Amino acid sequence: MGVVGWARVDPNDPSRGPVFTDATIPDMPMRERRAAHVRPRPPSSDRLRTDTIRTDAPPRGALRRYGPDRSGRGTRLPTLLAIVGGCIVVGFFAVKVGSGLVTDVTSAFSSAMAHLSSQAPATLAPSGATLDTPVLDPPDNNGYVSQTPTPIQGTAPGGALGKTGYSVVVYRVGKDGARQEVAKVALSTTRFVTPPIALNEGNNVFVATLETPAGEGQASPQVTYILDTTPPPITVTSPAQNAQLSAGSVDVTGKTDAGVTVTIRNRQAPGGAQSNQTAGTDGRFKLTVPVVAGPNTIDLTATDQAGNTTNSSIVVNRYYGQLAAHLTATPSKFAAASQTTVSVAIHATSANGGPLANAKVTFTVQIQGLGPIDSPELTTDATGVATWQVPVSGGAPGSGRASVLVTSPAGDEVRETTPITTT
Repeated sequence: MGVVGWARVDPNDPSRGPVFTDATIPDMPMRERRAAHVRPRPPSSDRLRTDTIRTDAPPRGALRRYGPDRSGRGTRLPTLLAIVGGCIVVGFFAVKVGSGLVTDVTSAFSSAMAHLSSQAPATLAPSGATLDTPVLDPPDNNGYVSQTPTPIQGTAPGGALGKTGYSVVVYRVGKDGARQEVAKVALSTTRFVTPPIALNEGNNVFVATLETPAGEGQASPQVTYILDTTPPPITVTSPAQNAQLSAGSVDVTGKTDAGVTVTIRNRQAPGGAQSNQTAGTDGRFKLTVPVVAGPNTIDLTATDQAGNTTNSSIVVNRYYGQLAAHLTATPSKFAAASQTTVSVAIHATSANGGPLANAKVTFTVQIQGLGPIDSPELTTDATGVATWQVPVSGGAPGSGRASVLVTSPAGDEVRETTPITTT
């Protein structure tokens, strides 16, 4: 143990550190004794240092490998043009080849779809049927037929083709649900047709099954054929047979069965004036057809959904009565040696005495010693009047006349004459 100073801390000023006083302390190594004489560092402050930190820049060549290499002279223009041209050629051939492939693929797809559409699907089940069930074709015309016997067609499952003991059996289904076999067809393609099957008047319901060595599969959805061999009735209620008409058209009304198509045609009208209409649920129909002057034969044909037809006809007459035409010539007497203007006029009336408007008029003037002089075709006005003037000269003394032909809009004609005298 040696004698050294001892230390104490001033309680009034701790920042001064320990104060050493001579004392006797145990012997300790020199290093420890030196440490005991070291004054402890004051506590650090919480304030951040504001010293600026600087660092040296990297050497000049250290970053050169990360930048673009500008040591060369660059790519020459001819080389760039050659590269661009090559890319264009390669792109052109790529587009040609690609378009050809698209065309080939599209053509192949279209051909495949056309082939599929021409063949009834044998592996896709319709609604209500399984993949191993045959399917009967729905009949045309909503099932209505007028001919018997009738073959029935359908589609067979594709998996049944080429297998021994596989066939399609067709049954007629009675009102009580009982089935009666009417045909059996061995399968060679996906399409099958039965021999003609005799139908009963009215509804005929059929189903089909696939017969295999293990038994029969499920029945197909039902199809119904409606045999109708009775021609539809047709009755004309208006107009009456041989009716007298004055209008340019007539409404033909009548009655037949519901859903029957009625066709009307006037033999005398231009082009036949044909039209048709389908009768409603009450079977009534109404068709309008034009008529001409005189008798008109109107033909009607009723055709039902099964194709049965019934023909009927009526005759009506379009009648104007006796047309009248009052013709005058002014002057009606003049000297043959003079030049004179002759004025002719017509006043046409219809059967009821009213003016006949829109009638076609042709005048003819005949003077002794001259040939006939015809007017152009004229038309009567709303009062039924038409006039024409013609200069006359060089005639000879004698008797002549003026005449007129009047044709009504319905085709009726009337002729009238009046004398003209030259002196």
